[in-house]
Amino acid sequence: MDHFPSPIAPDRPVKQKKPGMGKLGWIILAVVIVAAFALMIAQPELVFALSILGIIAAIIGIIIGRLPWLRDRKRSAGFGGVMVLLFVASAITGSSQYAADNPAPAVADPMVISSESPSPTPSESPSSTAIADFVGQECEGEELLMEQGAEKLYCDESTAGVLLWANQDDHDKTILAAKEVAEEKAAKGEAAAKKKAIEKAAADKKVAEKKAAEMAVAKKAEQKAEEKRIAQREEAARIAEREAIEEAYEAPAPVSTYYQNCSAVKAAGAAPIYRGDPGYSGKLDRDGDGVACES
Repeated sequence: MDHFPSPIAPDRPVKQKKPGMGKLGWIILAVVIVAAFALMIAQPELVFALSILGIIAAIIGIIIGRLPWLRDRKRSAGFGGVMVLLFVASAITGSSQYAADNPAPAVADPMVISSESPSPTPSESPSSTAIADFVGQECEGEELLMEQGAEKLYCDESTAGVLLWANQDDHDKTILAAKEVAEEKAAKGEAAAKKKAIEKAAADKKVAEKKAAEMAVAKKAEQKAEEKRIAQREEAARIAEREAIEEAYEAPAPVSTYYQNCSAVKAAGAAPIYRGDPGYSGKLDRDGDGVACES
């Protein structure tokens, strides 16, 4: 039985795969490096400190040969190289930013006077004169602006009407005062316009009332004139009607009266008869005085 092959395959040495980071690990590493460089631009001091810690960790990995996240000395050395690059880059970036934020001290910041008009000529050179020395001195135009570092002077008009250099606080007070004056002026103008509008409305109302009164008087006069015309027409109509009636009326023909004697006159009740009356005759008027049958 010793000559039969054993059914169990003999043990073969298993080839172990070298540990690797894999694609995900390289992607993570690339993201970490990009984030580190971005952080270095914003906060170089933080990257500088982290790079020192990374270099220390890489040295420990190279010495002991294995860390939980650096599996061998080769990876530790590569990681250390990256940390050295970050260290150098953060040091350079931090130095540049520090130089920009903290310029070298000078005797005095140069003063800059910006304006379209010619700038005033100070008694001393700008490089050796502080900007505060010009406060209260005369200037040439309201558009002038003097700068020295963070300080600024403005050419403002004083209450006396003189153009003087003023600091930021006085300039703000001047602007505020000018704004208050403008607002007060606008308020007065608005009040004056409102008063003028009220007065105009009152005047227009008075004119309208006067015109209405005149129209009422004229209308009343026209009404009276019309009534007078109507009365005149009616009177004329009545006169015409009366004249027409009189013209149409025919007077009765006169009746001839004759009395034979005074007894007939007395019997008729007509005695005495005057000259011109019906029945008068000289025969009846014996005395010829114009009265017949008087007794």
